[in-house]
Amino acid sequence: MELVWANVIFVYMRIPSIIRLIVLLLAGQGVVHATSLQGDTTAQAVLAKAQWELVRSPATFEPAGWQSLDALALTRVQAVKMGLTVNDFVDERFDPVKGKQAASRYYGKEIAATLEATVKASPGTVLLSAVADEAQIKLRDLETANPHLTRDVLPKGAALYGIEWMPSPEDWTSLIEEQQAYEQDLLAQYEKRKKQVLSFMPDPSTHDAITYTVRSGDYLGRISTNLGVKVSDLQKWNRIKGNTIYAGQKLTVWVPLAKSESVQIAAAAPKETPESAAPTKEEAPKKEALAVAGEFITYEVKPGDTLWGIANKFPGVSADNIKTWNKVDELIKAGEQLKINTQTITDYSPDKYPSTL
Repeated sequence: MELVWANVIFVYMRIPSIIRLIVLLLAGQGVVHATSLQGDTTAQAVLAKAQWELVRSPATFEPAGWQSLDALALTRVQAVKMGLTVNDFVDERFDPVKGKQAASRYYGKEIAATLEATVKASPGTVLLSAVADEAQIKLRDLETANPHLTRDVLPKGAALYGIEWMPSPEDWTSLIEEQQAYEQDLLAQYEKRKKQVLSFMPDPSTHDAITYTVRSGDYLGRISTNLGVKVSDLQKWNRIKGNTIYAGQKLTVWVPLAKSESVQIAAAAPKETPESAAPTKEEAPKKEALAVAGEFITYEVKPGDTLWGIANKFPGVSADNIKTWNKVDELIKAGEQLKINTQTITDYSPDKYPSTL
């Protein structure tokens, strides 16, 4: 009998493959059908697994997170409706397990979890970098395995994937305390920065901020005199480097609350001086300078003058300014008329202002 079966097998092996396939189909249809069905099922399972993909970014109100051909990504409202958490720290639409399950249930499908969370719900907020150190893996790998975490922390109640580290209660306590110390340090830095910013302005509880619109012919010295503030304060409050301002520019001016109304009136309309008032000796050079050519005064070059020497006579003015205003080079000659922009002059005190123009 064994010899007969050996001959049958020998003859069967000599038959061409196509004929063998026909023999199998005729002789064992049940076996062939079951095998095909099993292969098709496996292929479908692999295909279904490969269909899941991440779309868009966390926190958006548009459909985002995990989606497949059978289950589209959820909007933020749909996600919350399905019990997912979406806030500044976590977007569970991107959770490798919860996101897929929620999207499937929303569209009437059910899938089994193929991934087990290392931490199903964090007992407290901890730094991801500290978890990566404890688990001895790269922070980038941990972030990649947890796309639902949107910040540098693992918030309380969030799941964690991609590590083999099982923390003890003592480990959690240590990590939570480290995170709290980190937050306190950030708060201290914020308060320090806030104090630095507030040092540039008076206390809002005792001072009021008004807006002054620069007019043609204005310069910082004139504005500070009219509003009763210092030039240095105007520069500090408005982050002005140098003395250049332009018509139409908005300046913030801090004044005591008691003087706020009167300063606002002064800021709204320029103060007019009676024509009959005679200027004092100290005011004469200033009046003379401002009366000539509107925004510019004219300086007559004297023998021995240089651009640098002339610029020094007008605080705030540089030799380059004089070159630009008058389109001249270093060579100037006695008797030449040079224009000086009054908006650039920062000090009109008699001891610093040229007595003769």
